[in-house]
Amino acid sequence: MTEDGRLKVLVVGAHPSDPFANVGGTIAKHVNRGDEVILVTLTYGVEVHTEYLIGKSESEIKRTVHEKAMEAAAILGVVDYRFLDFGDTPLVATRDNLIQLGEVIQDVQPNIVISSHVPLRETGLGGDHGEAGRMVEKAPSWRQHFGRKSHRPKAIYFSITDIATVNHPIYRIPDTFVDITDTIDQKIDACMTSWNLPLEDLPRIDNVFRGMGGEHGRSVGVKYAEPFESPWLHRRAVEHLE
Repeated sequence: MTEDGRLKVLVVGAHPSDPFANVGGTIAKHVNRGDEVILVTLTYGVEVHTEYLIGKSESEIKRTVHEKAMEAAAILGVVDYRFLDFGDTPLVATRDNLIQLGEVIQDVQPNIVISSHVPLRETGLGGDHGEAGRMVEKAPSWRQHFGRKSHRPKAIYFSITDIATVNHPIYRIPDTFVDITDTIDQKIDACMTSWNLPLEDLPRIDNVFRGMGGEHGRSVGVKYAEPFESPWLHRRAVEHLE
């Protein structure tokens, strides 16, 4: 925790837009309660959600993606967004990449880490998203290399938010749901911004996230929720992660 008792929350995504689409409502909830939230993307997502940048150079794509991601982070109240450059499609968990991610965890010293996705990290499916989840589990933040302080987060939460996960034949029912009823608008705005979508796409994006959030919310008696696999084994609805 920080000196004044706030949680430090580290959110790790495969691509720059992942934190917003997967757990944007939860991020805003933690920011709003005074927690320190740091975002990390393992790639620049050059090969995903960048159709509008076809024909641009890789450096131009990365610069634009970074700018839009920072704008989206600001909508959720986040100022610290860190970009690693491991390359996407495919994202590959090399030893050097795992050590670098471990060093980020050591530098941040988070109480909790949020990543994706269940069951994709367990099955080898899910492309970059599943690989990101596996990398978070494997990142050696407990090593004492280069003088960094060893660190093990109190808990790692894996988000369960995308259709591919929900429909997977070995889908595991989530046990922790964050009530995002008061932050779903921020989440949708952040997604629209990070994907650089035109205003006419808002009804479609709004329908997608309210539909999914509403389905999860109904299962625990709230209007909108984001679901997680937690380190505990009891089903619950919470105001924030801990």
